Amino acid sequence: MSELIHEHGLSKLFSVLLLIFTASLAVILTVVPSSSFQREVESEVKSLALLVDLPQWLEVTNLVTTRYSEHYIQSGIQDNISDALLPKSSYKIKEIVEKYKGDFILSRVVNNLHILAYQMTYRITILGFWLFLLLPYFIAIIHDGYTERRIKMYEPKQISIKGSRIWTRSIVYIVILVFSYLVIPNFMGVTVAAWFPLIMLLATGYAIKKTISNYMKVA
Repeated sequence: MSELIHEHGLSKLFSVLLLIFTASLAVILTVVPSSSFQREVESEVKSLALLVDLPQWLEVTNLVTTRYSEHYIQSGIQDNISDALLPKSSYKIKEIVEKYKGDFILSRVVNNLHILAYQMTYRITILGFWLFLLLPYFIAIIHDGYTERRIKMYEPKQISIKGSRIWTRSIVYIVILVFSYLVIPNFMGVTVAAWFPLIMLLATGYAIKKTISNYMKVA
């Protein structure tokens, strides 16, 4: 693990996450029309109904609405963003952007930021929803990983160090994948959007199991 931290330091990981967020934000704010972005988010939310029953879907969507309202609207973040980018008084910067027909662009940027905030609220909520349902799976697979490790500790055959490093590094890849899921718009289609967080968590559990089962054998 110390090698993992040395090779993929926190500053390096943070730089990658910041690059992903910046690139995604640039695309969302400058390329994607607000109407298209909103339709994509609405379709993604509706796609959850493909996997869960109506009461569960209503529970999740109501929770998203409540969290979005409390943490984004009522907290004043929404108004602050609108006031900062769309000043009501005659600021010099406003006069400049209006001269170059930037008023429409600023409106789209503000709308897309609001939609992005809702998208992130939904995705964080849905990850928590699936994580709670998969809790027995994670408990079982972590226990299985420790069991495999204890068995391997008594085996004369040493496992591949290269293979062990791949699974250990998967922790970094998982962090990047989860972060990317939170900030990148849905370009995968309705069906894939419904399955993606569930599949990602299942794969995360398997990667954690392999990391645990291999780590102490090489350390």
